[in-house]
Amino acid sequence: MPVPDHARPRVPRRAEEARPSALRRPRGDGPGAGPWGPTDGARGRSRRVRPRGVPVLLVLLVAVLFAGALGLMGRITTEGPFRGAWEFSRLGGPWLVGAFVAGALGGWRRGAGGLVLGTVAGAITIALGSVAYYAIPVWFDGDTGLRRAAVLGVGWGAAGVVVGGAVGLLGACFSTRVTMRVGRDGRARGSWLHGAALGVLGGLLMGESIALLWVWEQPGLRAMATLEGVAGAVIVAAGAAARARRFVIAAVVAAGITAAVAPVLTTGLRDALRTIGWAGA
Repeated sequence: MPVPDHARPRVPRRAEEARPSALRRPRGDGPGAGPWGPTDGARGRSRRVRPRGVPVLLVLLVAVLFAGALGLMGRITTEGPFRGAWEFSRLGGPWLVGAFVAGALGGWRRGAGGLVLGTVAGAITIALGSVAYYAIPVWFDGDTGLRRAAVLGVGWGAAGVVVGGAVGLLGACFSTRVTMRVGRDGRARGSWLHGAALGVLGGLLMGESIALLWVWEQPGLRAMATLEGVAGAVIVAAGAAARARRFVIAAVVAAGITAAVAPVLTTGLRDALRTIGWAGA
């Protein structure tokens, strides 16, 4: 016997909305999935699966490959096979960018441990690259200046450990999960740390450009130094595009401070290496 509508107990609207519906399913790809991944049992709490970083051995292998490529590139461009090659070989910008990328690979999707790995990867990139640069002519051409090559290789290698480690740390700071924030759309948002790391890289390129323009007088060398400075500014501008306000402010401030300090540091490093026989610009 059907029950009249007026005799049925009234259910509050809120309780009616709280009833489970067969048509409603949690957000995600499958049953029990939430907006951040699989849910934790009946409670429905989302359990986000943390992405893994690049394997450590692969990071170190990439750093060694970068080092060999930089050493070979430096040696080939020094011989000047094409216009502007010799001028390009005088720049330190490609070495800094290589160490930064190696460090970013080490810090990618990692926490504090990634900062250490990125530092090691950056140090390997520039240190071994410097050794390879001076070892290549000795190995292939039988260069008689073995002693000089060894001294310069060790000197630049030691400097590469410090410089490469610092730049590798910058790269790791740029890609690390430390201080990373997640927006409402679920996408990662860079923080002031990530912006400052990118800004320092751009400031280093601009600062070296200023230091080289102090001492270089040839038009070709000055043009190449100017291009390096422009590349540093482009890196900061492109990297800060469509980023959060804190990222942009940190990148611009860090770039300005670094560009003001880097010329002094660059000149001091080059003067120190001249004491062991280096004759570069």
